[in-house]
Amino acid sequence: MRPLEMLLVFLIAAAAVFLLTGRWPRTSGLLAAVALLAAVAHAVFEGAHWQMIPAYAATAILCLAAWKPGGGRIRPRRYTSCSALLLTFVSVLCSLLLPMFSLPTPTGSYPVGTSILYFKDAARIEDAAQAGVSQRELMVQLWYPAQPSHNRLARYREPRETNLLSSYQSVLRTNSRLDAPVAHAGAPFPVILFNHAWRGRRTNDTFLTEELASQGYVVASIDHTYNASLVAFPDGRVVHGIATNDIDAPESSTPERVRAIWNRELAKWVADQRFVLDRLEAMNRAAGSPWFGLLDTERAGAIGHSFGGAAATAVCAEDRRVRAAVNMDGWFFDAIRERGPNQPLLVIDAYTAQAGETPTSSATVEAVLDAVDSADTEASLRRFGGYLLSVKGAAHEDFTDQPLISPLRSLSHRGTLPAREIHSIVRGYVVAFFDKTLRGKDSGVLDAHSNPYSEAWLEAWPASRGASIGSDGQ
Repeated sequence: MRPLEMLLVFLIAAAAVFLLTGRWPRTSGLLAAVALLAAVAHAVFEGAHWQMIPAYAATAILCLAAWKPGGGRIRPRRYTSCSALLLTFVSVLCSLLLPMFSLPTPTGSYPVGTSILYFKDAARIEDAAQAGVSQRELMVQLWYPAQPSHNRLARYREPRETNLLSSYQSVLRTNSRLDAPVAHAGAPFPVILFNHAWRGRRTNDTFLTEELASQGYVVASIDHTYNASLVAFPDGRVVHGIATNDIDAPESSTPERVRAIWNRELAKWVADQRFVLDRLEAMNRAAGSPWFGLLDTERAGAIGHSFGGAAATAVCAEDRRVRAAVNMDGWFFDAIRERGPNQPLLVIDAYTAQAGETPTSSATVEAVLDAVDSADTEASLRRFGGYLLSVKGAAHEDFTDQPLISPLRSLSHRGTLPAREIHSIVRGYVVAFFDKTLRGKDSGVLDAHSNPYSEAWLEAWPASRGASIGSDGQ
């Protein structure tokens, strides 16, 4: 819990105890009044949220009871005090189960800024629109190296991008300053395209996007409309995801159907990324733009979690500007088969893939897909080079902000490794990979024998067929 929330809980408890004893009625009233002030200060400076609603109610009850004429009778005092304590306990419990979490502090030398942009692709028709003919629309959030400023810290999510249960996330503050002026020292900055998971959000990996920005990269995270769970447009429209469930629940489908759905959506996400990169390139060339001359779109990378990792790999194969890709715990399907030389790849797995196994006729759909994908991945790494990072004790959602959501695994879906530790591993290797492939800076982290993290091990394959990792050719 945050400081003012803890103060409020303490004041409520103290006021309830004093009211229950009846020996210091004025003290109880004074504590209730101070609790009310603390609640107001909390709402103003920290932000009110639903987990604290029972505590707000307890404050109101105590204030009414403490200053109500004739409120000194024992039974009403007992009921009031016990009710206030019970309500406060509920708030504390809710705050522990779904805490107001904080993101890890970026470790780079740049302050971090963030901006939310709206793009419309006039060249593409939105085939997922429910009614009428419309063009493809995207919301994109940039995290970037910023100049020091006093701009307010950005919300984790905007209010319209939350539901009732997740509404508290619009109160959470990140480490990024909203619309802060872009840094000029060290520019132009390489661009990194970020892709969320199937039915994910552009903010799902803020722990990583902020870190990359602090290290001198401009990260463009894309809400892939109609697949993202929720996209809020500037004109007030809110579009919910309509993506099929076959990917999340493959056992209800067949390997062929899942692959067909995957590849069809993959083509759309690749087009989204290339369009966003085109728009950033135009912003970089526009003399009146705050981004003029500050973006290096010819030295770009791509990264994604789960399905987004396949999209990152696919755009690297199709667009010469995208020189390196990272797939965080995702299948590839046809994306890995399209990969060629001079396309550096980092694969991060939550387990050690058993590549090369032949699925049996009785294998589950997921097992069939996984075995084929693992074999394709190993074949590509051996042929064209790359890296495979395996993280012991990690689960699929550990490569996002999800482990921070709750200490309960049933809510956070995390593995056995502490969130801060796995986030440190991911940030360390991803930054080292992009530094090496986009900037030619080798920190030694990608040396398979360096092993800077005890819970992670790295396998490296040299680039072959005339290709070399980090080369300029495409």
